[in-house]
Amino acid sequence: MIDRIRNDYMTEESRMYLAENEKKTYVFATHIAFCLYNLTHEHSYVQKMYNIAKKGKAAVLHNEIAGNELFRSVGLPDSLGLQQKKLDENIAACKKSIFREMHNFNPDTGMITIWKDALFEMNRESEKLAGQMNLNYPQYHNLLERTEPASINEIQANLDKDETLIDYFLSNQYNDGIRDLYIFLITKDRLDLRYVRLDSSFHRNAEIIRSCNSGRYAGMQNENFKSYTYALWYMYDNLIRPVEELKAGNRLIIIPDEQITWLPFDAFLKYRPEPDQTGYESLSYLIYDYTFSYGYSSSLVFSKDIRQRKYMVYAFSPDYSNQSFQGRNLNSLRGTGEETEYIYKWFRGEKYTGAEATESNFRRAIQSPAIFHLAMHSMPDTINSKYSCLVFDSQGDNVEDGNLYNYEIGMSRVISPMVVLSVCNSGSGTLYHGEGLMSLARGFTLAGASSVIKTAWEVNDETSVAVITRFYYHLSRGENKDEALRQAKLEYLTTQPPVYTNPYYWAAYEVLGDNSPVLRKNRLLFIIISAVCIVLAGGLIIYFRRRTIFSAGKR
Repeated sequence: MIDRIRNDYMTEESRMYLAENEKKTYVFATHIAFCLYNLTHEHSYVQKMYNIAKKGKAAVLHNEIAGNELFRSVGLPDSLGLQQKKLDENIAACKKSIFREMHNFNPDTGMITIWKDALFEMNRESEKLAGQMNLNYPQYHNLLERTEPASINEIQANLDKDETLIDYFLSNQYNDGIRDLYIFLITKDRLDLRYVRLDSSFHRNAEIIRSCNSGRYAGMQNENFKSYTYALWYMYDNLIRPVEELKAGNRLIIIPDEQITWLPFDAFLKYRPEPDQTGYESLSYLIYDYTFSYGYSSSLVFSKDIRQRKYMVYAFSPDYSNQSFQGRNLNSLRGTGEETEYIYKWFRGEKYTGAEATESNFRRAIQSPAIFHLAMHSMPDTINSKYSCLVFDSQGDNVEDGNLYNYEIGMSRVISPMVVLSVCNSGSGTLYHGEGLMSLARGFTLAGASSVIKTAWEVNDETSVAVITRFYYHLSRGENKDEALRQAKLEYLTTQPPVYTNPYYWAAYEVLGDNSPVLRKNRLLFIIISAVCIVLAGGLIIYFRRRTIFSAGKR
């Protein structure tokens, strides 16, 4: 019933409102199934619990992605899609204008009224168009209604033998601060459940981690070091340790929920530091034991089967020291030049730097399947994440304004095995119950990217270069994305001075979505064999030329 209601809602706002309120229903239904499981000890109730819980995770995102894919697969005319896209863009732009004006110190009520009237008419036109689609193409609406999250069997079929998917489902906070946490663990051959009862210290420790990672404290002072490292150990003790013995291997796929979304799992501590310890070097970070990746839901973490292509890398890196950025309080990113140059040691592609790093060039580039690397500033909107944006160069752009907003990203189509957002706070945003963070990373996931490399907080420019350059090196060797990022972080920890081993400097980057390599092992082998053949062929040519010259000399 909830799924049918959601499909009938026309706007994302109404679907998000439903998602926030339906979470309580899913929590209650999960709790009932849990009570029945405790009474009967029948494993079928664990399956029922998970089938209920996963419906309450990123349902709006899953529904919108399914709708985009169905639109193309059922043969709807391109003209209809263009008409709907234009309407959606105009509606979003009108909402942005209203939102901006309402938050001005002295809002223009006359303009707000005009925009609201225009918005009303456009919404009516959108509803009329949707009604025509349902009438003329009923298969589209019928298929959308039957869209379901991936089944347990489908999830297990996509897991490798050394992968374990850990899905967290967290209840709302009760009056006494207590929360129910259901941890579902899925491996290739089983589904397990662990229940943890959390008290108010969970929220307190989550806030400590979030504050320290924001750069406000970064755990530098002795008092902060103790509270920060305790919080990292507390999270390991409550989120990983209860299921650690059940894992299938060392590759963990994390599906977070609520405030768990803020947490960097590879920085959790397996053991508390010694009482007299004050430095971050040699701490028992979980990255030494496990490889982590993340997903909005268990239905959205596996490949979309677009691996057969040989992908180019398109890198965008504006120069924030030029005149077009004056007055915008954007610091120059000195490390991005080195970052983008390093990529092309291992991958082919095109780089757009300085005045070439425009929004128009990016919009053209995403029309082709490729890997996209964005090393730039973002402008976060703390009130509504839809209006957060990526900041491109606009000086030589006669078409776009240089601000690519999150809602514009979500309405684009990005066919890519990986988008790397080497951007501050690309994985942060407004947190919605049941839906997750409304971040720039989510925008690219909605647009169709199989995976997004995101940052969970504001990253340090210099240390970011150290991690990302080694990440691309390991990708070039055919490693999985999660393992490539892990190896890059481990190398960072072994090569940097002790003061820079604080998780603030290295743990921000995370893999969201599909883990598969961007360079297939067989292609890597082909490249190596081809290189060897070229060398051998060159050697043979030189050998026979010398032999011919020697023979001629003898004659």
